[in-house]
Amino acid sequence: MYMINDILLNEKDYSKREEFLYKNEQQLNRIEWLIQSLLKISRLDSGTIKLKFEQVNSNVLIEKAIKPIEELIKNKNIKVNYDIENIFLYVDLNWMSEAILNILKNACEHTLDEINIKVSDNPIFTLISITDNGSGISKEDLPHIFERFYKGKDSDYDSIGIGLALSKSIIEKQNGKISVESSDDGTTFT
Repeated sequence: MYMINDILLNEKDYSKREEFLYKNEQQLNRIEWLIQSLLKISRLDSGTIKLKFEQVNSNVLIEKAIKPIEELIKNKNIKVNYDIENIFLYVDLNWMSEAILNILKNACEHTLDEINIKVSDNPIFTLISITDNGSGISKEDLPHIFERFYKGKDSDYDSIGIGLALSKSIIEKQNGKISVESSDDGTTFT
């Protein structure tokens, strides 16, 4: 950002200035997301978060999680398929949608063109699965993907390694469990 700012101070061409301003905005958005995620994970770790458990319709939960990444889904031409029964979960809507959002964002970044979301129920638990059709996670990386700041060997530069760790922490604070299976045909978070 300092380098972009220096260029902006000296650039006379308006179109170039606009291009660099856009790049700066992207970096500011990335920094804001990083700071917010670090604050959220710190608050969860310290126990200062008071979860507000309520009956939440699974459709409402999934729609709330998808809303912030609708533009990403549209821009990448990703088809999102739903298999969601009318199920009620006893969760904190805001925090659980944050956990699902992070998983969906990860799926969007790695899928070829399709994500499948399934919510089903049985007498013991409710199951939410998110499956992409990307190239999968390597066997070496798979045991570590929920570790804070872990970046897989095939991660891009923008990956920080916080999203999945945050999702795991949120889900476990709500008495849930998260697991992942991956192959060359895609990855499923459950």
